[in-house]
Amino acid sequence: MRTNLNLFFAAIFLIAIVSGWEWPYIAKLMPVYVAALPGLILVLIQLYRDATNWESRVEVKAGGIEMDEVYQAKLDSKTETLRTVIFFGWYVGGAIGIWLIGIVYALPILVFFYARIDGNEKWIPSLILGACTYLLIWGLFEYLLDARWPPGALFR
Repeated sequence: MRTNLNLFFAAIFLIAIVSGWEWPYIAKLMPVYVAALPGLILVLIQLYRDATNWESRVEVKAGGIEMDEVYQAKLDSKTETLRTVIFFGWYVGGAIGIWLIGIVYALPILVFFYARIDGNEKWIPSLILGACTYLLIWGLFEYLLDARWPPGALFR
């Protein structure tokens, strides 16, 4: 099953490389050079590891010691449901905020409130996180790259 998934990803990355290879350099920089080529290399490495049974050979050499910690958290159904509802509440609230006021303002506000309410952070770290999010979105995309995010529905 894992090999089929790896072959699927290899095909996707290969199609992306072939279809974008003739594009101008600036257009293929991210999809081909940053995503598809490294992705194809990693998938090919994984296919090699699967074909040569690499993991079992490494375990034999290392003495078969399990290095990963295994942690099983058992939560009751009510707690799981509550956490799921809270997660989707943040998700839907963020989506509505982005739709209403735009990503440049909504995402920093979302990060601030998430850090303050769900993360139980104090005011200063929450404000710093929100400000850094704003500086990243505005500073990187709008100022440096001159890529304007669309305004929210309230500002059109």
